[in-house]
Amino acid sequence: MAHQPERPQEYVCEGCHTVVAGTVHGDPPDHSYTPPEKCAACGGTEFVEVQNYPSSG
Repeated sequence: MAHQPERPQEYVCEGCHTVVAGTVHGDPPDHSYTPPEKCAACGGTEFVEVQNYPSSG
């Protein structure tokens, strides 16, 4: 059976609505994801998890 890679947590920048993959911390199976410190496209620092988008924030 072929291995299927895990899909990373995705975040949406509140400033420009760019979707980015989260930064992984730790090793499988005990790892987590966090949003980047700032958006590479616009420099924004506010992100929402893609499953919670659109945000009312």
